[in-house]
Amino acid sequence: MNRFIKTNSLWLSLLGLAVVIVVLAFVFRPKSPHYLLNANETIKVMNDRSIEVEIKNIAGKQLIDIRSAELYSKGHPLSAINIPIRQLLDKPSLELFDNLLNSGKEAVLYGNDQLQATAPLFLLRQLGYKNVKLLKGGINPINEFSLPDLATTEISLADTAAIHGKSELINLPVSAPTLKKGEAVIPVRKGASAGGGC
Repeated sequence: MNRFIKTNSLWLSLLGLAVVIVVLAFVFRPKSPHYLLNANETIKVMNDRSIEVEIKNIAGKQLIDIRSAELYSKGHPLSAINIPIRQLLDKPSLELFDNLLNSGKEAVLYGNDQLQATAPLFLLRQLGYKNVKLLKGGINPINEFSLPDLATTEISLADTAAIHGKSELINLPVSAPTLKKGEAVIPVRKGASAGGGC
């Protein structure tokens, strides 16, 4: 046994160091976010139109530009703060959202369009920031707020809140599909070709 340890002491030392590094990495890993909303509450938030803020109602609210720093530098509203999506969960960003929540000030997320800011909004809502809202529309390439044509007329075809609220829809009988009787397939033989071609 001693001979094995002496001949492989370098490899055993490296193995021991690797184990220590893995244990330390596990102990000091970053804290994962704790989500506060369950699936039903998330659906309620998705169907809640009060989370959308119209362009005419943004006065007094903190604008958060989630576009890249490059697009933000090309033009933005004076009061807007740039927090690119990749930095949304960084410590300084979360401190800003904590300060806004504690002061009672609403934050309004916007991007190139409404869709770009929707996922960050739901993520922040999951983390407990109930004061975060979504700008209806977005900012266009010439740095003006714009409302897309469909955003004012679009209506959801599936009312998921109604489906989840009506238990009678869950217990509806399901009818079995009717099967057709199989038909025989008769192969057709082509005549020989006179030549050329495919």
